[in-house]
Amino acid sequence: MNPMKSILVRSLGLAAVIAVGGWIFLPSLLEKRTERRVRAMLLTVQEALQRYHVAEELYPKRMMNGRELVSLLVEGKHLEAGLANPWTGEDYLDPSGGDWLRYRTDGLAETYELTVLEPGSEKVRFRLDSTKNQSLEEDS
Repeated sequence: MNPMKSILVRSLGLAAVIAVGGWIFLPSLLEKRTERRVRAMLLTVQEALQRYHVAEELYPKRMMNGRELVSLLVEGKHLEAGLANPWTGEDYLDPSGGDWLRYRTDGLAETYELTVLEPGSEKVRFRLDSTKNQSLEEDS
């Protein structure tokens, strides 16, 4: 076999192995990156909720999706504008991005619960609240 042809065949073989490896591992790496972003966003929102609670002596009183909650916290200066949406990388307040963060409180607005749903479903992936799940846990 011609040495140039041999190098070409080996290079194509190596490129094929790299492509298959990327095809197998890339989705997992992207999912882990999104998970880290979701966790960071949740902790940032939790800190802003604590600042809101200190200022108002209660948590926000109504159920909200993430965009509504972030907007409320930004308007009250408990959260800096420009929080990134972990699913899109864009500003969280951009209405075109996905929003799987949910907020709810008890009847007296003394406790809260933040949940993150699996994108496109109602299955809870993460839960963070002021009573039972004070640290980030992945729901099973």
